[in-house]
Amino acid sequence: MESLDLSLNRDQAFSAGEASGKSGSFFFFSHDNHFLIKTMNGGERSLFLKMLPDYLAHLKTNRNSVIARIYGIFTVKMEDVSPVSLVMMSNTA
Repeated sequence: MESLDLSLNRDQAFSAGEASGKSGSFFFFSHDNHFLIKTMNGGERSLFLKMLPDYLAHLKTNRNSVIARIYGIFTVKMEDVSPVSLVMMSNTA
């Protein structure tokens, strides 16, 4: 829970950088570098949800896999702002 404490992650969230990938997503690491939180566009979100059963099956049969663990996909909705989808995953670095 401390990894995701808002007061400890405030600086990381406000200094989030634009990814160098094609998606142009914004991302940041939790203050202790345990988690990576990244925005997802609608296509990425749909694709991951479509692949979710295979992803889970892979992790169940390959417990030592080095593939990043996805802990959740969230949609943040605020007044007067378009909804934003976020993915929270383990930092594999």
